[in-house]
Amino acid sequence: MNLAFYTYFYGSDKNAAFKIPVIPSLKYKCFYYTNNLNLISLLQQTKWIPVYDNKPSDDDVIESNMIGKYIKTCPHEFPHLKDYDYLCYLDSKLEHVSEKFVEAYIRKYFETNTKKYAIILRNHTFIKPDVWKEYEVSMNQHRYKIQSDAYKQYIKLQIDAGLKSETPYHCQCGFMIRNMKHPEVNNIGEMWLKHIQMCGIQDQISFFFVKQLFSDHILPFREIPFVEPPVEKFMVKNIMLSKKYNPSAASMKLHI
Repeated sequence: MNLAFYTYFYGSDKNAAFKIPVIPSLKYKCFYYTNNLNLISLLQQTKWIPVYDNKPSDDDVIESNMIGKYIKTCPHEFPHLKDYDYLCYLDSKLEHVSEKFVEAYIRKYFETNTKKYAIILRNHTFIKPDVWKEYEVSMNQHRYKIQSDAYKQYIKLQIDAGLKSETPYHCQCGFMIRNMKHPEVNNIGEMWLKHIQMCGIQDQISFFFVKQLFSDHILPFREIPFVEPPVEKFMVKNIMLSKKYNPSAASMKLHI
């Protein structure tokens, strides 16, 4: 399978997205794009393939975030990625993405019909398919609140143009599987980038409308695309217990 994984980070060490996720695969190449030399040094100690992208940025959260939107939306314009048949993008803050999940979905939805779906994304796990609900939740994060007025103007402009504020599904954009052989996949990415430039850095708002323009070629899913945390078993007074570690919590949970 001609597949690669990729993620990115642009900005200073102070940014919350300055993270190295668990590498999703040792079978396929996994690229990490960044303009941060400290992160490059850290990546060299892992199995990730660091790619230094010499784009200047500072601590401005809007500027550094916007720089990364190019590779997120248009990987076909990047030399290391453009020749793959399939690409899996993951946000640098995500959990351990499952290689087996990605392979299974490519076989099921891309290899059987190369012209059916261009992009597969996860259905949003808690926000209803209403763009104003996405806007409301986004206002809880400082980086999105900065562009609040721009988001409202953009949303109203798209609705006035005939697109809908409510749709059958709403996507999370931190994990995507792309069929790079699909005739519309590059058009979707380029259109999304244009909408991001109009809207602002909250790309789930802009994708809400872009997906309506390419609805036949976008597939949402509800399954969990992450590797289950490891379970260790041990004996306590002849009772078998399982110890499950939750990486987002500071404590162990015991299940009898």
